[in-house]
Amino acid sequence: MIKNPFLGRIKHLNVYNFTSKEGLVLRRYINPLFRNILKMAIKRKVFIHPFPNSKSEIYNGKSPYPKLEKGTPYIFASTHSFDEDIIASLANIDRHAYVLIGTTDQVDYNPQMYAAWLNGIIYVDRLDPVSRKEALLKMQYVLDHGSSVLVFPEGGWNNTENLLVQELFASPYILSKNTGCQVVPIVAFNEHDSKEIHMTFGEPLDLGKLEKQEALTILRDSMATGMYSMIENYSTPIIRSELTGDIHLHYMQARAKEYLRVNWSTDVWDEELTVYHNKKTVYARDVWQVFANVKVTPQNAKIIVPILKQIEEYDRYDFKKYMKAHWKER
Repeated sequence: MIKNPFLGRIKHLNVYNFTSKEGLVLRRYINPLFRNILKMAIKRKVFIHPFPNSKSEIYNGKSPYPKLEKGTPYIFASTHSFDEDIIASLANIDRHAYVLIGTTDQVDYNPQMYAAWLNGIIYVDRLDPVSRKEALLKMQYVLDHGSSVLVFPEGGWNNTENLLVQELFASPYILSKNTGCQVVPIVAFNEHDSKEIHMTFGEPLDLGKLEKQEALTILRDSMATGMYSMIENYSTPIIRSELTGDIHLHYMQARAKEYLRVNWSTDVWDEELTVYHNKKTVYARDVWQVFANVKVTPQNAKIIVPILKQIEEYDRYDFKKYMKAHWKER
């Protein structure tokens, strides 16, 4: 694969030179045209729906889109789970928004990233704490100068079987607290292999006035409410008793297929599958992993063997390990 000329330099720009005031103004000016181009580029058909249980005064009459103040910057926080959710979000936000991109391989090799650069991109190396801090400063600069930002606070795509929305990184809260900007939840849903994208936009949330955990819980609950509504109304019902074979493996295969819609130059899964792990949360797998090297004896077999089987099952369905083994398959 050939590297993108010029584009890789954005990885090395800091808060002082990643954009300019003139660039912000120009991108806001061309944004209506750019959004129309993005809408034509989306391969699936997009449907916008009212947010569940929304207050009528928050929305523009019969429009499913919330009333947002003209000329006011917002922090748009979207779910993240399929290849066109970024472009669909940018195309359907009613104003210009710089997008936070944390996919180094695509910045280096995917020509479509030039369109992201034209829109306005803030690059972050998700594995680098310094890069993450600089990305926050860049987003704050954009908001302070009148443009909005689009972030995906789950980090990587949601590949879980049961969580509507994964635990969130704190950037929407931090930005809201530092700038006073409100946060607009976005939900984008696409059923595997469906040619439809269903989206809903929540009402703006003033998270910066709250404590961190309360703010992130409210945001996550709002996004989860929207996602549940999209799944309930626009997915194909499945009867569990009619499923055959290894349903967990089948799910991983479907998720891998979603990733492999995109060409990758190398094994990128340490970065692409980044998710937030709360340091205060004790995860069962981490607890059980302590027993992985325990020698089984007749005295402890009844306790240790079931734990080792559970660890083996976790390893079998570890999506990162699965992708590392199968990412070259097309």
